[in-house]
Amino acid sequence: MTEKPVRSVRVPDGRWQAVKDMAERENKTTSDVVNEALEEHLQRDAKRRKK
Repeated sequence: MTEKPVRSVRVPDGRWQAVKDMAERENKTTSDVVNEALEEHLQRDAKRRKK
């Protein structure tokens, strides 16, 4: 795995808990869950921009 810089974002408590719960259920890290969600969002945006 390549080293990634540490970033800071503000996340409401309830949303952060949901991410932590999802990560635990899927045996992933919270960073994995957040990065996957960001990637999906960016892909949807790129598709919208192509239209």
